[in-house]
Order: sequence, then C-alpha cells, then structure tokens
Amino acid sequence: VGRRPPVERPRLQAALDDARDARLLLVAAPAGFGKSTLLAAWLGTADVRWAWVTLEPRDNDPVRFARRVASAADAVADRDDAPTARGSVERFDHALAVDRILGALASAVRQGAVGDVVAAGGDVVVVLDDYHVVTEPAIHGLVADLIGHLPTGARLAIATRADPPLPLARLRARGELLELRAEDLRFTTSEAGELLRSAAVVLPDGDVDALIARTEGWAAALRLAAVSLRDRPDQADAVRRFGASHRFVLDYIVEEVLVGLPAETQGFLLRTAILDRLSGPLCEAVTGLPDGQRRLEELEHANLLILPLDDERRWYRYHSLFAEVLRARLRMEQPGEIAGLHARAAAWLGAHGDDDAAIAHAIRSGDLATASRLVAAASLRGLNAGEIGIVRRWLDALPDEVVRHDPQLSVSYAWCLALADEPGGVTDRLADAERALETAHPDVPFGDDSIRPQVAMIRSRLADLDGDPATAVEQARLACASVPSGLPPRAAATFRGDAMVLLARALVVAGDIDAAVSAYEASLPDLREGGNVLAVGRAIGDLAMIALSRGDRPAAIRLCEAEIERQPGETSASASPAVWLALARAREDQGEVEMAASAAHRAVELAVRAGDAQVARSARATLARLEPVLARRPPDGPSGDAAGVVARAAGLVEPLTPREIEVLRLVALGRSNAAIAAELFVTVGTVKSHVHAASGKLGAANRVEAVARARELGILP
Repeated sequence: VGRRPPVERPRLQAALDDARDARLLLVAAPAGFGKSTLLAAWLGTADVRWAWVTLEPRDNDPVRFARRVASAADAVADRDDAPTARGSVERFDHALAVDRILGALASAVRQGAVGDVVAAGGDVVVVLDDYHVVTEPAIHGLVADLIGHLPTGARLAIATRADPPLPLARLRARGELLELRAEDLRFTTSEAGELLRSAAVVLPDGDVDALIARTEGWAAALRLAAVSLRDRPDQADAVRRFGASHRFVLDYIVEEVLVGLPAETQGFLLRTAILDRLSGPLCEAVTGLPDGQRRLEELEHANLLILPLDDERRWYRYHSLFAEVLRARLRMEQPGEIAGLHARAAAWLGAHGDDDAAIAHAIRSGDLATASRLVAAASLRGLNAGEIGIVRRWLDALPDEVVRHDPQLSVSYAWCLALADEPGGVTDRLADAERALETAHPDVPFGDDSIRPQVAMIRSRLADLDGDPATAVEQARLACASVPSGLPPRAAATFRGDAMVLLARALVVAGDIDAAVSAYEASLPDLREGGNVLAVGRAIGDLAMIALSRGDRPAAIRLCEAEIERQPGETSASASPAVWLALARAREDQGEVEMAASAAHRAVELAVRAGDAQVARSARATLARLEPVLARRPPDGPSGDAAGVVARAAGLVEPLTPREIEVLRLVALGRSNAAIAAELFVTVGTVKSHVHAASGKLGAANRVEAVARARELGILP
C-alpha cells in the first residue's frame, strides 16, 4: 500500500472499472490475497475521488466507526489532486481527522462532500478495508442503509476476509453488486512471474507454476517467497521444497527471512509484534532501542510486510499474518518478556492520550491494578463523549471482582447500564461502589468525594425511569449539593453540569417547567466546559420541546438549528440525537414532513451510535408516523400537515393533530398519563384532553379502542 504495486492486474482493475452500476464492490478473500493492494492499484489509476478507512478491532463500536468513516467521506471534496495523481497509493490508509463526529453516514454521503462531488459529475468510491473486524449489528445496519442511499456515481468498496451480514442477495439480484473472491484474486502464472521479477527473482515458468500450485496463488506467500528466494543460489530447489499448506508455507518462508536478518533486527521485529500500530517513539519505548523511526523505514524498504498508515510515515502496522508468526515466535523464544512489553506499551500510549490502546495493553500485561486505574480515569471521559459501548467493553475486559471492589469502576458500570436504558443491574453496581468506599481500594480519579454525587445522579435517573419524580428531584438536588470542592476546573464543570441537567429533567417530570428551564440554562456552560456533548444535546432538545409545548415552534427550531450550526462540521449535532429529535418534532408540528423525516432519520442513527435507547425509540416512533404520510403523498405535492394527510387518507372527517397522534403513540406503548406528560412537557390534564379529542375523532369509546382504530386506519404502526 505504501508504494505503487509491483504487479499490474488489468483483468481485475477492468472489472472494477466496468462496475459503474454497482452500489457495492465486495472484495472478499482470506488474509493475504491482495485485497487492499488491488483496490489501491485501481484507485491509483481510476478517474474517481475516494475516501479510504482501514478498520481496526477498536473501530467495532458505532461511535468510533461513525467518526472515522464520516470524517473520511467529508474529506473527499477537499482533495484537489490532478486526475492522474488522484488516489495515489501513498495516500491510502491516511489517518484522516477523527476529532469530529459528522452525522449519520447515509446523510454524510447524500448531503456532504461525497454528494457535492457526485452532483458536480464526478465518481466517488468509499473504501472500508478490513471490514471483517466489524461484528456490531448496529454498524452493519448503518452500512446497509448507506448502501441503499448512495447517489448515482457513488460506490462503496468493502475489503473483507468474510462475507458481511449485508443484503448481498438483493444487491446481486438487482445487478448492484460486484464480487471479487479468492478464486479471482489468485495470481496467474504471468502475474506471479512479474511479482517475482520485481523482487529480482527469475524462475522458469515451470517453477513459477509449481510455486503457484503450492501457494494456491496466495499473494502474501508469494511476496514472502520472493523475499526469501532473492539471494538464494538454489531457487528452483527451494521452490520444490515448499509445503502445500498456507500455514506451513508462511512458517517456512518467515523462518528463512528471519534467519537471514541481523539479530538486532530480529529482536526489534519480535518485540514490536505485540503492537497493533507502530510509531518510532512507541517502538523505542517498548524495545528500549534508539532510532525507532529509522528502523521502521528500513523494514518498509526491505518489503518486510510492514504497511504505512499515513502520508508522513509516522504510523505503521505489520501485515496481520506476519505479525501472527512473529508473536508465535516471541511466545516460544521469550515468553518472560511479553508482560513487560505490554506494560511499556500501555505506559507510553496512556501518556499520549490513547486510552483504548493503553487499556488493551495493560490488560494483556496482566497488571490489573494499572489497567483498573486507566479504566477508572478514562471511563468518565468516554462516557462524556458518548462512547458508552467502548467504556462497557473496557469494564467487561476486567475481572468482575476487580470492578466490584473499585468504587469508580462500579459507578462507571452503573452509568453504562443507566445510559443504555438497562436499569436492572444499576442498583447492585451502586451498592458495590458504596461498599468499596468503606474498604481499601485503588485511588479514585478525583477522590472518594467524587463518587457520592455520581451515585446520587444515577439514582435520580433511575427514579425518573421508574416514574418517581419526587425522588428524582431529591437525588438530583443531593448531587448538586455534594459536588466536591478542589477539583480541576474541567472535572468540576463536568460534575456540576451533569448534576444540574439531571435536576432539570427531574423538575420536568415533577411538572415544575419554569424551574426546569432555569436549571437547563444554568447547566449548559458547565456541560460545554466539561465536554459532555450528549448532555448538551439533551438539554437543548428538552428546551426545544418545552418551547414546542408552549406553542412557540419558531423558538424550538431556532434552538435546535443554532446547536446544529454551533461548531464547524456539526460536531455537537452529530453527538446530540436529542437535538435532531426535537427538530423533527418541531418540523412535524409545522407540517414540514420531509424535513421532519430527515431530522428523525438523523436522530435514530446518532442515538444508536451513542447508545441512547430512549431517544432512538422516540425517533423511530416519529419516523413510523411520518413515513406512511410520505408514501401516500404525490411526489411533487405540497407538504401540508402531516397528521391531516394521514387523517384524510384514512377517511376521517376531522384530522388528528400531530400532538394527538403523538399522545396516541405513547398510549400504544403503554405509557401512563403522567409519563406522557413528562415526555411531552405538558400537564396530565392536557394529555387527558388530547386522548379524549382523538378518541372522539376516531369514534372510539376509550383509549384502548382509540389505539386499535388508529392502527386499523394506518395512523399508528
């Protein structure tokens, strides 16, 4: 990937060029078959713009995945390469900016930079490399939606070791899928001969055929064979002695390669093989050897299966199979060093802000005390950033006994459960935290006093979920009052803002809307300073819903749109599904059905990514109301009132209002009048009035009949 591939494969590149009608270009084969190299070579010559993301195991989280892919897609229009240089191989695996979460992937493609390029008459290819690391169903759902919404001229390319759980059969039936598999990627005699000659290995055709037969045309084995044969006087004899199994071939060749390297280089390879990503300074910290950058560049120039991950050659990775063999040799030859190597990697990565990788190495080192300290400190940052799934993964990687005996780890686990709307185990985790405070335990990041306000905040959220507004207010006020003094400014802002926004929500449930507005407004400066983008979004969304409940649609829309536009690249909006949900409801209330549906789609996608189950459910329900309206409307017809369109299509004399439909939807979900009032920011009496009015229009005697009748007419799903 780092340089132009030494072998041209015109038969495969032509297949990719000709697949203009395909939405998905699927390159699926086992490791080492040249999937990435093929796509790199093709994009190096094709007249297209591209975005390339090489996925890693830690990207198997909706938040991180979305951040990387949307950032790559957003950068497409910024490339000003000439057509002949566009997509040059040196650009692949570029670690494009990942400090922004840009919104739903399908929307990013339709409306963002990719859409701009396509609208201007250009072709775009978005590459997801190493897609086999993805196992999260939510990510597969997002990718399927992305494929379904690609504009003409845009294609998604996936390189993977296994077929992804995507709608391949449907795409195949529609002629929208190009598949290149292992049998397509196997090297022919001419291709293998060209590859060997590029490494100064010249064999008769018969020996090339024998090598292909024994390697089954496997690109990685052929490349390693070229390295090991280059300086051998008995090349033909060596070819004949290769085993037939992929594993045996690789072991044999790597053994030959390593034996011919200086002892210091062998040691460097073995010790750095524990790393998923390599940089010069990180390698120096792990191995204790100087000149890490120079060593990595020398390995790259020697074609030792090391791949650059950025344009500046600061980060690299070993070919996965090469790394596997190196790690196996390390376990066999130097098992006593492995824990120390991981510990040094954890220390360096932690000091340089890579919490995820630092925690992984600390756990692999077996140093649970260090791993626990890293998770305890990083979990608060992760939760504030909306990375609930990542924090949950860290906690699950630790022994449960370790988590339960550490107050911050127990509280962080309770936060994960509460924020994911899984209240079942929260109480036990809070009890663990309080017991741990009474016994010896590791250092808490901000001291013991920081645990108590967190416990109170979580109990306030639980009471809210349980429909106990009095307790919710009491616990939220306790949290506000118990924020410890002497914290670092950002930490203090985090605790104050979190406590205040929970108090605001509790006041809404309690029916004190004016006090809730004041609390929400007071929470925003601290939430922004503390970096809690999800809570900022929830506060803005709730303020907008309050404005909507008071009949001030313009104010609700202004609040939401101002937050969406607050930062370049939609940073806050992308992490704030509640803002998009409130905007969807405001647009729906104003009769702007298409705009409401678009905002609701964004809310669903972002809520799934953030693990916000409550907003995801509400946004899906909004979509369920709107999609039948859109389906029944003429393509170029007026937007009209959403509820009125549904009602007229159903044959009702008097249409239901959007608010009446919303109330009926919540009734259908089994919500009590009090719960509906809290969610819609109205009084219980107002809810009863809406139920009564809707029942009358539907000719129903009670709320149960009203829901049934609304479903019969297609007003409710």
